[in-house]
Amino acid sequence: MSKVRLQNPVVHTPRLREYMISSHILRKKLADLSVILPMGMLDWSYYHTDMEGWGKVLEDLVFKSSLYQADRFDCDNYALKAMTLCAERYGLNTLGFVIGNMPQGRHAFNVLYHGDGFLLWEPNEGFPFSGSTFEIGDFGYQPEWVLM
Repeated sequence: MSKVRLQNPVVHTPRLREYMISSHILRKKLADLSVILPMGMLDWSYYHTDMEGWGKVLEDLVFKSSLYQADRFDCDNYALKAMTLCAERYGLNTLGFVIGNMPQGRHAFNVLYHGDGFLLWEPNEGFPFSGSTFEIGDFGYQPEWVLM
């Protein structure tokens, strides 16, 4: 009988400047965007980095479009994967899961807080603007609900 031995891959995480913001302050900033927080804030403290740090983190949070399977692994799964991996690997819980609208219809994507405001993130490499942050409203992206 053979034994299978699994070894986790070594992941080198970059050094990041890390900042903390309280849930009540972050909640107010999100409310100013007119988004709905259907579950309220899930943590007391939220950790973020600056734009230089996000640049190092986000390159790890673009996922192959070949993962896409309608209903099985689609936009909501991409956004949840990015949110979860960001918290797991980098300790940053300010990459939120968003449900909103875009020109093609209802869509899930991410929003991030960088200290001075919010930017949007598309984790599916199949989108032409994936791999770079963009402002709310760019490419027709309008967040409606945020889980953070």
